Amino acid sequence: MSASPRSSIISLTKTIVGAGGLALPYAFRADGVCLGLVIISLAAFASGFGLYLQVRTSSFVSAGNASFFSVASITFPKLRTLFDFAIALLCFGVGVSYLIIVGDAAQGLFADAISRNVLILSSSLVIVPLSFLKNLDSLKYSSVVGLVSIFYVFLFVIFNFVFNGIPNDMRGPVNLIKPLNIPSIISTFSILVFAFSGHPNMYSIINEAADKSVANLTFVIKSSIFISWAIFLLVGLTGYLTFGLNVEGNILLMYPQGISKQIATFLLLLMVILSFPLVFHPVRISVNNIYFSIKTKFLSQERLENNELTTLLQNNTHLTTQTDDAFPIEFKVPFSNLAYTTITLSLLILSYILALTVKSFAFVLSIVGATGGTIISFVLPGLFAYRLFVGDWFLKNAGFLLFVWGIIVMILCLSAALFLHTF
Repeated sequence: MSASPRSSIISLTKTIVGAGGLALPYAFRADGVCLGLVIISLAAFASGFGLYLQVRTSSFVSAGNASFFSVASITFPKLRTLFDFAIALLCFGVGVSYLIIVGDAAQGLFADAISRNVLILSSSLVIVPLSFLKNLDSLKYSSVVGLVSIFYVFLFVIFNFVFNGIPNDMRGPVNLIKPLNIPSIISTFSILVFAFSGHPNMYSIINEAADKSVANLTFVIKSSIFISWAIFLLVGLTGYLTFGLNVEGNILLMYPQGISKQIATFLLLLMVILSFPLVFHPVRISVNNIYFSIKTKFLSQERLENNELTTLLQNNTHLTTQTDDAFPIEFKVPFSNLAYTTITLSLLILSYILALTVKSFAFVLSIVGATGGTIISFVLPGLFAYRLFVGDWFLKNAGFLLFVWGIIVMILCLSAALFLHTF
């Protein structure tokens, strides 16, 4: 399936813009207005450059078959399973958090009339069919609905600031220049850094694009990053300026009850349900790649070529093995219909079990985000560029700098998560 530039922009923007945007005012609370502007702009640039490096590195594998697995196979083949595990861990954790939000948001709508577990299970009526779709472009219409939903929620935050819809006793002081304190800055650092993370789905978006030229895909990235940056900036600033230092982690919970808030809560619920398949897609691909890597260790190459490469899905990942000269030896990573169905069902069942049993996934997600999120967004694109662009001084060194940035971010965010959990 070939996706138009508009469809690609919608898919990437929807991947980036999510419920995490509701925590941005809390990040501005820690940073203050000026530092918050600097960090969110830096995060947008770094993430955008990581996406751009994914576009450039995708040219080293067969057209339409790029993935972290295939690119890792021609750069660091011994570590490709570890890379896929990081992708699966991050996206799976985000998916489970979405299901938890479903329970929390729905309870806000129905109070005690319907139990949390029933509400979470009810979401499977929509999530399960969408999760079985094989192409991200097939989700473009649900992506549009999800974007409209989150836009309303964000507009709800912005309009309450513009029209002064909050009682004065709910407002707190605002810091324009001075940050709150160092621990708060570090603890909320990951909120801004990972706000622009659309990297897990970027290779799939590249594969499905009708026009795979660098110019077109760069336009898709610039458009999506700019739209996301503008939205996050407006929501973060207006939300913080509305409540000041009183703002909490999920700003939507702070507003007085009313019809507009009920609509916003319902649309947030709709958004996370429609976003689940988008974050689920790279989990399934990565798990299949891990399964393939493990299986090949127990099969001879002859059996692999004769039996394993016969039944393939239309959108298979190409694996390119490195030689001394170039990368001419290619074979496809199999993903049979049976494996597709089995992996999808297993992951969905596990996701719902965790969402039903774990009510607070914040600490787990902070660890997963600080490790898997950093690896996917910064470390991997940087390493790929450093290894592949031997003759391009700028891309090689820029990739190395992105790698270093990723390591720094990982240390800061992981340390903050462990510190806050301990103390």
